[in-house]
Amino acid sequence: MAMFLPTPTKGVVHSMTESSSRRLAFEVSYDGAAFFGFQRQPGFRTVQEELELAWTGFSSEKAVIHGSGRTDSGVHARAQVVHLSTMHQAPAAIAMRAMNAYLPQDLAVTQVAEVAMDFHARHSAKAKHYVYGIAAGPTRPVLARDRVWWLRRKLDVPAMREASHFFLGTHDFAAFAAAGRSTKTSIRRVRSIHLQERRGCLAIHVRGDGFLYRQVRNMVGSLVEVGLNKRDPRWIQAVLKSGDRSRAGQTAPAAGLTMWRVHYPSNPFAPAAASVSYR
Repeated sequence: MAMFLPTPTKGVVHSMTESSSRRLAFEVSYDGAAFFGFQRQPGFRTVQEELELAWTGFSSEKAVIHGSGRTDSGVHARAQVVHLSTMHQAPAAIAMRAMNAYLPQDLAVTQVAEVAMDFHARHSAKAKHYVYGIAAGPTRPVLARDRVWWLRRKLDVPAMREASHFFLGTHDFAAFAAAGRSTKTSIRRVRSIHLQERRGCLAIHVRGDGFLYRQVRNMVGSLVEVGLNKRDPRWIQAVLKSGDRSRAGQTAPAAGLTMWRVHYPSNPFAPAAASVSYR
């Protein structure tokens, strides 16, 4: 792959500033099993750091990668969106191929586009879509073991669907937020929630304007309480109103959660944009 990689200037790494002339948006996919989440943390392997190292290796620039969200340790992404500011003039196609040449096997860039300088992967996002996978039954899901939460008992999916309706709309989700959260408000809007059964697995699709730290995993943990017939579906409504995290169910394991898609007012990777894609 070396034929299309510009040769970096040896020993020179250029720092970036907000006055950079271009902004690039990247759609990235990763297997979160071996990552300590998205956000850079000293001493731990993270998605942000791997992306920044790949960009520096390709461009000789030291740039900060900004993500649309900070996935937790073990959480996966099908289409996480990130951006960076750069002086580098490589076309989007070259940037994508070069980044993938430097990235490890469990992380890939799937789309690249040049965007307006006021585009921000997180602040410009209007909605986020997560999918949580569950395998319920006595047989261990060998091939999907790092993608689902395995429950040895069958679930009452109709009861879970009934319970999930109480999450729809704008609510105070304090009861489903991780302890010690730092956000100013716990009010969030859930636009849709859909439970899809397929080939012995259950996929829970949740779409909202934004989510509190571990909110989706806490919601799923409580839905499972209903699915195991330990709780009545209306229990979800009571927990929401209580605002008490101790009254909700357990936090579902990280391995089952995937960031599926990030929505923007206009798709930065649309064909009309200066973009390139593997899709």
